[in-house]
Amino acid sequence: MPNFLALQTDDPVVLSLTILVTGLIVVFLVLIVLTAIIKGYGTAIFNIANKEEKTREEPVVAARTATPVTQAVPHVEAGIPGEVVAAIAAAVYSLDGMSGSAIHSIRRARKASRSAWGMAGIMENTRPF
Repeated sequence: MPNFLALQTDDPVVLSLTILVTGLIVVFLVLIVLTAIIKGYGTAIFNIANKEEKTREEPVVAARTATPVTQAVPHVEAGIPGEVVAAIAAAVYSLDGMSGSAIHSIRRARKASRSAWGMAGIMENTRPF
């Protein structure tokens, strides 16, 4: 019984070309399969992330439109000027865009153990690739 997997040729050129073509076909088929796997994984993660964002956003929007708009007076720590409070409120409004959003309290951040330049150096040198 003949073995169909083994080449029955004594010509080294034919054997070399057969191995070359087979190798190229296998490599490109594996690359196509890997590309499909990576694209499928990316699509699945994108869909999961979007589904989580939609479920997170819908109740928040419904809650904001259902509550009446009231003027909330934030609890402001002593020593913070009114201009700073107004600037923070404007920044929150510009990010959120909803007139129903309110600031509940404003306080100073605790003192950092490092300077701003030290924190910038840490952030620059430890960021992910």
